[in-house]
Amino acid sequence: MPLGLQAGLWGLLGGSALLLGAVLGYYTKISRRIIAGIMAFGAGVLISALAFELMDDAYQRDGFDSTAIGFLSGAAIYTLASGASALVGYGLFSQFSAEVIAATLAIAAGAILAMISDTMMPEAFEQAHDFAGLVTVCGFLKAFVLSELGG
Repeated sequence: MPLGLQAGLWGLLGGSALLLGAVLGYYTKISRRIIAGIMAFGAGVLISALAFELMDDAYQRDGFDSTAIGFLSGAAIYTLASGASALVGYGLFSQFSAEVIAATLAIAAGAILAMISDTMMPEAFEQAHDFAGLVTVCGFLKAFVLSELGG
């Protein structure tokens, strides 16, 4: 299977998690405390991803200068957009220089960090302050271990 198509399918699979979560959230009653725990765990996973995947990859490609600035805006119809973006991104970015790829990875890392600090952590702490930090660490460690096993 061509790598571009693989990238599109993995993006679609990753984006489908949002759709599945939305359906589960709409049709089931989940306590605010459990939701807060899930958000804290997710924040840990995302912190690990941005630290060990995005920023490290950006730095390895072109050093600090290209990784210094980042900004990202949201996308509509996230599930389909993730798959399409991964497919198109692979095709477009495979032609770009290491500097452009490094800057783009840094942008993604900055966007994730902004989302975590603005949205996920405050809500997780508000609802489950006594265990939000511990669950965040668990999410971070899980993602780190999976990253190391896969890399």
